[in-house]
Amino acid sequence: MIGPALRLYAGAGTEAAPFLKIDAGARAAALGGAFSAIADDASSVFYNPAGPGFMTNDDIMLSHNEWIAGLKNEHFAYVHPQSARLTFFTGLNLLISPAMDKYDISGVKTGSFFAGDGALSAGAAWAFTDSFCGGLAAKGVYQQADKEKACAYAADLGFVKKYEYLKLGLAVQNLGTPLKLYKESFDLPLTFRGGAAYRLNDMFWLAADAVQTGGGLVFAGGAEGELVVTPTETVFARAGYKSGRSRNAGAGISAGVGLKSGELRFDYAFAPFGDLGDSHRLTVSFKFGSDREYLSREKKLRQIYRKSEAVPKGKQDRPAEGKSKKKAPPKKENYFMW
Repeated sequence: MIGPALRLYAGAGTEAAPFLKIDAGARAAALGGAFSAIADDASSVFYNPAGPGFMTNDDIMLSHNEWIAGLKNEHFAYVHPQSARLTFFTGLNLLISPAMDKYDISGVKTGSFFAGDGALSAGAAWAFTDSFCGGLAAKGVYQQADKEKACAYAADLGFVKKYEYLKLGLAVQNLGTPLKLYKESFDLPLTFRGGAAYRLNDMFWLAADAVQTGGGLVFAGGAEGELVVTPTETVFARAGYKSGRSRNAGAGISAGVGLKSGELRFDYAFAPFGDLGDSHRLTVSFKFGSDREYLSREKKLRQIYRKSEAVPKGKQDRPAEGKSKKKAPPKKENYFMW
């Protein structure tokens, strides 16, 4: 008698693959999931497919989540800047359940069965301008409970707009076909995300998201502060809050820390879920490869400044012969605010 278990596993008869709504990556989870606008590392693959479009290096992420009720959630993402404006990316999301008891029609236990979910996505982001980027991803979703298996297909679409200190993000996720499991069909959790993130003093991120799903409207907010310890090492502290939890599922508070050493980063997040237990996430990410050729306005200014400083003294303008040399006025120093 596994029908009721399958119904529960498929989202209480309303939505399939509810694991797609679980926060991905320790950094974003510590911020309460308010990441659709920040979207500046590999975990953006799971929040806003436009985010990878502004990344300058290859970035790979592995994340492990000890979630509630003995569930384990694994994420993998890879971002590859292909050209000046084009970026490719892929992501894998797995939810692995502990063994579940199986009963016959009379209520006698007959053994146990496996239940697991997975989603594999691939997509591309395109930087239309220095400050505006769009992204699109296609994904396949898979669910299994005992001998019952089902597949569905979906797409994600997103945009990111940058200003001097402000970023705005918008994404539509899981727009696709229904998933049929145990003779019943369930819609994927269609999700709309809209958010804003503000960069303060080049040391803090303040972010807020509104997320609409079949379960209602949820608000998330988070803050991240960083402290440079050495030229190659930085530590991070984060805190966040997400609304919409039930009475017994905790207050929605989350927190986390991070350490960046060179291009390697370790992040940890903790979120209590009340009577359901606590969630612990650990993420390892690594950036590599040369900077993409795409140059922002600031980088172009830096290049112009460096070229002007590199002009040999022998090629600088000389006074015409026969004219007295006048004492050059004191050189004025130029200051550039990047």
